[in-house]
Amino acid sequence: MPPTVLHLSTYASNGGAARAASALDRAMSAEGVPSSLRTASGLRFRMASELDRRLWRLQRSPVTTWRSPGRFGSLSARDINATDADVVDLHWVTDGFLTIEQIARIDKPVVWSLYDMWAFCGTEHYGVDSPDARWRTGYTRENRPADESGVDLDRDAWQRKRRLWRPSHVVPASTWLTTAAQSSALMADWPITRIPHVVDADAFAPTDRAEARRSLSVPEDHPTIVFLASAGIHDHRKGFDLLEQALPAVRAAHPDLQLVVAGPTDEGYASPTGTPIRWLGPVRGDAALQQVYAAADVLAVPSREDNMPLTAMEAHTCGRAVAAFAIGGLPDIVEHHQTGFLAPEGDVESLAEGLRQAVEDARGDDRWGQAARARALTTWSGRVVVQQYLEVYARALAS
Repeated sequence: MPPTVLHLSTYASNGGAARAASALDRAMSAEGVPSSLRTASGLRFRMASELDRRLWRLQRSPVTTWRSPGRFGSLSARDINATDADVVDLHWVTDGFLTIEQIARIDKPVVWSLYDMWAFCGTEHYGVDSPDARWRTGYTRENRPADESGVDLDRDAWQRKRRLWRPSHVVPASTWLTTAAQSSALMADWPITRIPHVVDADAFAPTDRAEARRSLSVPEDHPTIVFLASAGIHDHRKGFDLLEQALPAVRAAHPDLQLVVAGPTDEGYASPTGTPIRWLGPVRGDAALQQVYAAADVLAVPSREDNMPLTAMEAHTCGRAVAAFAIGGLPDIVEHHQTGFLAPEGDVESLAEGLRQAVEDARGDDRWGQAARARALTTWSGRVVVQQYLEVYARALAS
């Protein structure tokens, strides 16, 4: 008999981590696992979120990243412990949902599905990486960066985690995040198992490119690059500016190139390359996203930082190639010159070459797209991923 699982996620659909948590919950239910998902809502949550966001302004740092002090929350461990769950699976649970203290008070077996570095950093969701990074060595008064000022919230959060948390089973989606957790001062001795996100291979299935373009009012005969980002084109971490730098070389080979952008619309923005942009605005729901991927010749993922972007996995599942930088979890998704193209980190010339090759493959025999679909079915389909999670849950229950 499979265990009863309670998934906890701040959001159900806002961002890749939320969508990944929802997809795992649905996949477990489809495989006969008693599974439920609890998310944040209501006035108490909105107040806690606002207070937590205001608090991290007390720390001034030149490093731009999302931060979560984890001081204010809206869900108590008492409520979690009162459920009939055998296992609690934590996903992305900050921003006013769970505090560091409430996480420590959960008395059921805990598995933690990691989407970024917050669990083993201070307040940062993506910590600066270097041999002497604080998340590697511990947050002390002596190793605080000289260019920071104000309250050292990173040290405060990390010290609370170290003092209060007991080891639980950690599940990063990517090799990069697995290695980081294993190298961290906080989680180096915790049990860690890498399992990819799950993608519904029925919801994200290959469909006709021309039909998808007609439904989105995208010209059918132009080479098309798709870019998706829930925070829009100005999210530095997602690297839209790097994509822009790569476009001239792609347009030299394909003058009729067009760019489709899914996410917040910036109608006042004009591409400095002169590339026509079709703004789709925020795209919600699997069916709508599937149409966006289907319309692409290639999905561009020019991220500077990323764990295991769900957009790349979904595009592959839809039979679409991905061109990206070889950072974070992208090497776990894209097989270079097999299902897409991986450029060296920050190398926009190489990214441009990858985009060009992907466009030409899609407009030729589409070998990359077909291989991408095959990889998705064997690597991150529901049955494959759920079985791996059940093995981790069994170990958590046994310990």
